[in-house]
Amino acid sequence: MSSPPRPASGLSPAVPLAYLVCAAAAFLGAAPGVVWLAPELAGHYYHPRLLTLTHTVTLGWVTLAIMGASYQLIPIVLERGIWSERLARWQLAILAVAVTGMVAHFQLGTWPGLAAAAGLLAIGIALHLLNVGMSLRGFTGWTFTARLVVLAYGGLALTTLFGLALSVNRVWPFLPGETFPTLHAHVHVALLGWVAPMIFAVAARVYPMFFLAPPPRRWHSFLQLWGLAAGVPAVVVGLLAAPGLLVAGALGVAAAAAAHAAWIGELAGTRKRPGLDWGLRFVLTATVFLAPGAVLGVVMAMDRLAGPRVALAYAVLILGGWVSLTIVGMMLKIVPFLV
Repeated sequence: MSSPPRPASGLSPAVPLAYLVCAAAAFLGAAPGVVWLAPELAGHYYHPRLLTLTHTVTLGWVTLAIMGASYQLIPIVLERGIWSERLARWQLAILAVAVTGMVAHFQLGTWPGLAAAAGLLAIGIALHLLNVGMSLRGFTGWTFTARLVVLAYGGLALTTLFGLALSVNRVWPFLPGETFPTLHAHVHVALLGWVAPMIFAVAARVYPMFFLAPPPRRWHSFLQLWGLAAGVPAVVVGLLAAPGLLVAGALGVAAAAAAHAAWIGELAGTRKRPGLDWGLRFVLTATVFLAPGAVLGVVMAMDRLAGPRVALAYAVLILGGWVSLTIVGMMLKIVPFLV
């Protein structure tokens, strides 16, 4: 019996599928954790068990899902083959061990082990960036999607460095200033610098195919790209050193989110597809959570609301509502194609 044909990327469908299966396993592990940790969720977020849950979601669920989808979608959205399948396989093994180690050491509160696991995670992410970078060498088609993908991978690199620095700082303190500003910067680089531009980028390319509707208009693209490109650095610098930049950065990111949501609304209204499958229902529902999340982010930046419960509500709207439902919707489209 002959083996099934490989896609134009030269990558076996088993590779992205393995990432998505690992991500789904992390999601299934995190879901009961939300119920189990309900009392802690009503308190302060800087707690070992909540950090365990957070990194199960952000690393195990969100990051592995995006990486797996990228190995399937880069050949489609950027029309470039993946450089090395072997590297992609080794990377998944390293990341699975690293994420498991980080989650376990957060739960146990053992900081040297956490730092070691974070270092292993950094190696796995560096391999992913190497694979993507080699895949895109000589690339000249700098579309809106391509620019956002590069912006997202820059955010992933910075997120990894922030996280590694925070974990090492628990063993050998070296970071200046207080812990929380650096922690908040780490969170926002991850959410706004890595996850958000990747979702915007992929959506701009594949949603028109899914909905049978036109791509983003020029002003939609402009606001999404430059709202993130200018807003995210302003938010991070504002959190770390220059509070005066925080509100301006938050408004820039909110403008990008508003442009993205407005475009999704136009897609739903002008689509030629008569019905909506479950994947499209999920991504439309996800967009509903983006607006209150963006508004709450601006309100927090303006210091109108504050406190750990507000911060957790913000995280739930963005991570649980917009990001997770978007990933579920995309997986409902990608996984059947892979299998």
